[in-house]
Amino acid sequence: MSETAASVPRWARWTDWTRLLPGHLKDQSGRIGRILLLGFALRILLMPLFGGTDAMSTSWISTVLMAKGQLILSNDPPPIFYLHALIFQIFRPILPQTILGRFTSSVAFTPSTFLQNSVLSEPGIAIYLALLKLPYLVFDLATAILLLWVIREPRAGVRMFKLWLFNPVVLYASYFVGQFDIVAVFFVVLAFYYNQQGRRTATLVALAVAILFKVFAVVVIPLFLFQWLEKEHDFAVRAKSFVKVAVASVAPIALQFLIIMVQSVFYESANYALLGGDMNGFYGTTLYNRGAAANPLLEGFLTFIGYSGKLSTNSSIPNVIYLLPIAYLIFLVGWVYIRGKDEAKLWNATAVLFLLVYALSLFHAQWFLWAQPFLLLLVIHEGKRFSYLYAGIVILFFVYIWRWDDLLTTLLIVPTVPAAANWPGPMTLMSRAGLPTELLMNLARSAFSALCLVMIFLILRKDWLPSWTRILRGRLVPK
Repeated sequence: MSETAASVPRWARWTDWTRLLPGHLKDQSGRIGRILLLGFALRILLMPLFGGTDAMSTSWISTVLMAKGQLILSNDPPPIFYLHALIFQIFRPILPQTILGRFTSSVAFTPSTFLQNSVLSEPGIAIYLALLKLPYLVFDLATAILLLWVIREPRAGVRMFKLWLFNPVVLYASYFVGQFDIVAVFFVVLAFYYNQQGRRTATLVALAVAILFKVFAVVVIPLFLFQWLEKEHDFAVRAKSFVKVAVASVAPIALQFLIIMVQSVFYESANYALLGGDMNGFYGTTLYNRGAAANPLLEGFLTFIGYSGKLSTNSSIPNVIYLLPIAYLIFLVGWVYIRGKDEAKLWNATAVLFLLVYALSLFHAQWFLWAQPFLLLLVIHEGKRFSYLYAGIVILFFVYIWRWDDLLTTLLIVPTVPAAANWPGPMTLMSRAGLPTELLMNLARSAFSALCLVMIFLILRKDWLPSWTRILRGRLVPK
């Protein structure tokens, strides 16, 4: 050990934040530190100020789990509620008692539909929102740091760092809406980092954890599998890869079902259940999901498929073709035949996959966060053409969320401005102005899908067309 290293106190070495940076960026630690500090300050400012009904649903479920040990089943995987329950338990002494009482009281029970809205204007809601978003802050900043390790070019890495920290989609999904998708996004990016290092087991573990928190990550796993199979020719090695991927895909979903079976469940109060409202939980022996008897995990899957655009034939025999599953399967088959599946093509293929979801199906606002690391990398590497295209997609995305009217706009500022609970949303305002609201929204949605499809075309033309040309030439040209 050198004299310099020995003279540095241990506490100083452990508190040296530059240890988080890759070696090729150590010389830019001052610049990166200033950017990180600004991004951190912005997030700290936003955390207690904004929140919507989704954030309140997560808070309610997590608080009941913490206080009563009962799990309110929903379409979201249970592990996220355990994470929040742990944080709420650690900070329980500072939780606002009024809100805590409303979330846990069986006597003064308010139906969940009204509970979510009314709690947003309660005194002390800022503390609850800040604690709810605390893990989002950790995983968000961890993703920003991780991207510096994933992108090996110093200039591109720092630019990605800035674009991530001040990206309106990242900020909106995590700190305005208050959704937890950032947790799964972190583990997806971590999987790409491990894959770059050639650590396949670690890659699958990261993907499995991502699936545990948000099931969408399961659709990415085949991309990794076929990249690995391209490099393997031994049958036994290929079979082993298939088994590992199958376990990584199924195990987290099985764990979610196990949690539901083992954990004590939440029972709706009789005075509400008898009303037949929009209830979530057990009443008697029947589980209700948004007012209907259902299995929550299956309901979530069916909802995802049901959101897909579809074509139906005009016949007495029902015949529906779902566009998103078709596009996914065609894309996956094309990925199998692509030659030279390197890391750049894997990143681009993942971007295409998520763009297909946005172009061909209804999607929730927080889902748009899934693609941001991959789209931002395209912006950095492909220049102005992709930058302008990405800017157009983001602008139209913020028009697209008007479809939810006040739920994703004016209601989000109720914790700061309680009077906003009575403010109309953009759809309502357009309707009051006599505008053809549905037509305008559908046109904006169509334009959004068009731009997503254009970006897909540009990616495929660059990555796929040369490979397909070689394949066709090899098969059509006589030897």
